[in-house]
Amino acid sequence: MQRESTRLSDPGTPLAAPRTTRSAFLWAAAIVAGVLSPAALYLLSGYTLSWRDTSKLFQPIRPTVVDALRSYHLPLWNPHEILGIPLFAQMMHGVLHPVSLLGAYLFPHAGMDALILCYFALSALGAALLSRVLGAPLAAAAIAGLGYGLSGYVQGLSSNVQYLCAAATAPWLLAALRRAGEGRRFGAVTVAAATCALWFSGDPQWSIVALLLGLALAVEAGGLRSLPRSALGIAVGTALAAVQLIPTLAFLRETSRGVQLDPFDRLQWALAPWRVVEFLAPGFFGSPNLGTTKWPVFVWLGGMSRPGLEMPFLPSVYLGAVLLLLALAGLRQKRLTLLLGGASLVLLWLALGFNGGAEQLLHHLPVWGKFRYAEKMVGPLTLCVAVLASLGAQRVSVNPEKRWAVLAGALGGLALLGALLFWRWNSFDAQFETLAAQQGALQAGQNLSTGLLHAGLSLFACAGLIVAALRWPRLRAQLCPLFAALIFLESSLAAPLALHAGVPGVCDNAPLAAIKRDNEPTRIATPMEENYHYPRGLDALDAQVGGQSHMGSPSYNVASGIDQISTYTGLRPRRFDSLISALNGTFGPRSLLALRRYAVTHMVIKNPHSPEETEIAIAASEGGTRVLDNTDWDFSVWKVPHRPWAGFAGQLLAAPSEEAALQGLLANIGASSGAVVVEGASSLPGIIGAGRLLNSVRTENNLRIEAETAQDGVLVVNDAFWPGWQARLDGREVPIWRADCVVRAVPWRSGRHVLEMKYDPPEVKIGWFVTLAGVLAFITTLALGWRHKRN
Repeated sequence: MQRESTRLSDPGTPLAAPRTTRSAFLWAAAIVAGVLSPAALYLLSGYTLSWRDTSKLFQPIRPTVVDALRSYHLPLWNPHEILGIPLFAQMMHGVLHPVSLLGAYLFPHAGMDALILCYFALSALGAALLSRVLGAPLAAAAIAGLGYGLSGYVQGLSSNVQYLCAAATAPWLLAALRRAGEGRRFGAVTVAAATCALWFSGDPQWSIVALLLGLALAVEAGGLRSLPRSALGIAVGTALAAVQLIPTLAFLRETSRGVQLDPFDRLQWALAPWRVVEFLAPGFFGSPNLGTTKWPVFVWLGGMSRPGLEMPFLPSVYLGAVLLLLALAGLRQKRLTLLLGGASLVLLWLALGFNGGAEQLLHHLPVWGKFRYAEKMVGPLTLCVAVLASLGAQRVSVNPEKRWAVLAGALGGLALLGALLFWRWNSFDAQFETLAAQQGALQAGQNLSTGLLHAGLSLFACAGLIVAALRWPRLRAQLCPLFAALIFLESSLAAPLALHAGVPGVCDNAPLAAIKRDNEPTRIATPMEENYHYPRGLDALDAQVGGQSHMGSPSYNVASGIDQISTYTGLRPRRFDSLISALNGTFGPRSLLALRRYAVTHMVIKNPHSPEETEIAIAASEGGTRVLDNTDWDFSVWKVPHRPWAGFAGQLLAAPSEEAALQGLLANIGASSGAVVVEGASSLPGIIGAGRLLNSVRTENNLRIEAETAQDGVLVVNDAFWPGWQARLDGREVPIWRADCVVRAVPWRSGRHVLEMKYDPPEVKIGWFVTLAGVLAFITTLALGWRHKRN
């Protein structure tokens, strides 16, 4: 008691806070520098970190998002894909996430590399903060930050910034929920802010997992009495994010995912059981720098894949041998560590998907059954392991028992023995019959030899540190920083197996600009968007970026303001998918001619290299004129006959239902009839008059057409029908009907009129109203926290 009293009354005690703050700042700077160093080396060498979905889906649309934010409005509609599709409601672009907002104003032209670096840093700092909140000292918390930030999961998600954004935000929510559970001041406020940010990241699956795990951490800290505080923060944060969530829920109902998940999608991206070896042996399944999209080990051991993309969803699932050993040391008979350990096992089961029975058991759940990527659960698993490792490192540094040195040395010896075995086993692949198995086995042996060598040396180094601490007790105080340095070295050497060094100049930032016309929208189709011509010695991933961007494949076309009949998104419109499936099933390659009905002005055709491709190319170019040849990327562009983008229907056919409309459309196409199938009209004009367009202007969310006709008629606009579009003719509201299953039609009175269409979905207004209520609730919660005494 006397010692405690002396410490509390020591006049030097107030100086501890500045010293602690300074130490925390230095450790945070070291964590950020360590986590960013592998990526920074690529960038300084002239490469880009952007590849796969980051390059194809997010990078081309980012300027649209930035322009909208800088103009103080939401990017609600993307007119350039699949005849038009909601953009903001797709959620995946993380429009309102804090990093997205700051990036739009601070570095609007920086591209995706800047966002990737920000997310890397946030993920590491968030994991370190979570570890600190759970009781780890600064040096041990750095282990969590470096282990998570340099993990294969985080580094590999440079391929998909949507999920990287969620991985960077989730640790902050867990830390906030833990503090709320402890009854800390402003606990509910920080939970609300973190919950809102995580919803804005655009990954609802990570959000659900983080909320459940965070609630468990809160209850472990404060018991059931912590639930009201935590639930209040979650409710307020969800209300703050309502402007995003409510439009997304409305959008989901119109997509194929809203009906039923494709069975192939449920099975494709599950973690292969054999890949668990990669937790400690980096690069077992391969590397983005293999130079191919067909990874031999994945083809052999990884399960289902789509043609042309025989590689896993996650480029790497590496955790690290030392991190796993320290996480094992962190497991002890305490509720917190047992909770983290149990969560790790559950998350591993979820990541295995159908391989572990999780998909079969859970895919009927209302929300969870809509998620496709089981392998993504490696992310929260990695976070739990990294935090456990920080707690384990603190335990070992306080009491460096001999058994941990023996275990590390024994495991390191086994790893080195395995590395030697696979290195010398030259005939390992000969026992397999198929060529794919032989190639996979050969590559697996080489990868295992390198990966196990990496793990073995790391474990021996770990054992050496523990032995040194046993021999020289004064070293124990430095054991956690030494563990952090070892994990940095171990993980940074493995990071290149998760990152892809992309060639920045290979992507065309203004594809097909030479064919763009001003008098009406230029609309293209790319029936064979995969380009197999790899110029200038590019690897397959860079060649795919170059080929598809130059051809204007979605979403690369958006940068040029050219419409694309197709799209690249995780939430495809259900109606359009049904239409394309029916056309392909009925007409085969000649279904490409039917697309001209929807004002497709140009066909972008990869030069054929097989009889099947030749048949497609002939059908796509029928009656057209070649207007562009690109020999560098092996494709041509054909201007084809087409129905006008907007015009008056010559014949009308009423359809009482979606199925009747589709069957009527197929019959019209088969009979070469130009009749327009209309749904939803209570009555149609009996006599159709010819008319003409006088002027038209189409912007992002608005459309203005001036036209005239001698008699009543129906104006067809070959842009996507979607709930939320409103139409006014000379200022008076008129209905919008579905035409030809997927586009818009409006009734037109005889004479000269001006039609104005606006995309103004009511769910966005409702979302803003709920968000405003959330802001008021947040301010109220903040005021209550301000008055609350410190616990």
